[in-house]
Amino acid sequence: MANFINSHCTTTDYSDLRSLQPGDRVRAYGMVHNVRLTKWGGFLILRKAEGLLQGVLQNEQTVVVDEKGATVQVNNISREMAVAIEGVVNEAKIKDPAVAYSQMEVAVDKIEIISRPATTEVLDTNSLKFGDEDAMLRFKFDNRHVTLRNPRDMAILRVQSAISQGFAQYLLSQGFTQIYSPKIVSEGAEGGANVFKMDYFDKQVYLAQSPQFYKQIGVGVYERVFEIAPAYRAEKHATSRHLNEFISMDVEMGFIKGQEDVMELEMNLLRNIMKYVSEHCAHELQLLNADMPAIPDQIPAYRLSECHELLWNEHLTEEDHRGEDDMAPEEERAICKYVKEKYGSDFVFITHFPSQHRAFYAMDDPEDGKLTLSFDLLMRGLEITSGGQRMHEEADYRRKMVERGMDPEKFHFYMDTFHNGMPPHGGFAIGLERLTACILNIANVKECSMFPRDINRVAP
Repeated sequence: MANFINSHCTTTDYSDLRSLQPGDRVRAYGMVHNVRLTKWGGFLILRKAEGLLQGVLQNEQTVVVDEKGATVQVNNISREMAVAIEGVVNEAKIKDPAVAYSQMEVAVDKIEIISRPATTEVLDTNSLKFGDEDAMLRFKFDNRHVTLRNPRDMAILRVQSAISQGFAQYLLSQGFTQIYSPKIVSEGAEGGANVFKMDYFDKQVYLAQSPQFYKQIGVGVYERVFEIAPAYRAEKHATSRHLNEFISMDVEMGFIKGQEDVMELEMNLLRNIMKYVSEHCAHELQLLNADMPAIPDQIPAYRLSECHELLWNEHLTEEDHRGEDDMAPEEERAICKYVKEKYGSDFVFITHFPSQHRAFYAMDDPEDGKLTLSFDLLMRGLEITSGGQRMHEEADYRRKMVERGMDPEKFHFYMDTFHNGMPPHGGFAIGLERLTACILNIANVKECSMFPRDINRVAP
């Protein structure tokens, strides 16, 4: 005879407890984040998905029950036990910024031990202290499976989750369709050597650098598409700015009049993301002491050549970068500081990059074929976006590929998309980890990855 699961048998409650009022009785599940016992009882800090909750223990009133239902002493409670607590909600004013439920506490009259760690030497994520920041980060990443339980690390990734939710919410409201493209590809979309090769049965294939080909194909189907998914770059960097596996938030839209349409969409999108994060992550932003970025009515924009000239003529950089094909890191920092002081903006667009520096699908500027209708978006000294208008005529693709020594036949399915007709279109990609780091003013982007992958790390 078949067994059936009845919904009324479910005992786990995932609801946020902030709606509770003093005097309400509550049963809450979570992990013991910390426990401090006194002669009269003590405090139990319960870690839940949305943050920490304080429970107050009384020796004569708090009953502790173990996994077998036997009554045990309160000193049996230790960190990282899975427990359920029951009690009455009281009003409180807790000053510890790590406690999410700072306006309430629970007078605990019962604790049920559900499970316990296999060791008594549980890693204390609350007391990690190193004199050297690099040593601290190495330890945190080596033990990431446990150190993620620290409230600060939890908060970073909760903000990151809200960023992606705000991203999707706004695009869906603007008629975009979410797509899911393959990450095993026969050719790299961005060209170059920074692709990870892998064996695929009897073929050599690559991990996708971006979903560029597929989101352009999607425009021919849905007009407006977006994706949130991993991307891979085999760049031999060991810096605080780079990851070899990252989450790319990609957008592509059809029937545009120029790259300005794409830039305007991103500006409105970012404004919505900041609003969403502010509304849904007030506790996390306070805990991380985050200063939300300023987005003016219009984000300042400079051509690359203009930016080089401005920074050098204003003596804002130590080196002369005029004539270079890209922004130097010191220029990115300098121009962001400049627009912040002059326009109150934490963002700045840099446009019209040289064609030879951009991917082959970038639309050439009809007024100057050596330049492209493309842009980068910088935020607080760091590039978070590359985008622009794409070519949409098959003949233009064939011409540019031949000029670059590429074989169009290797991209036959991609080329066939344009052979069968495409509208004018463009788009951009935002690195989720970089955007998170910029919003929260976190120096190392690896702290904004759940399990960072770089040139030196593939575990845990």
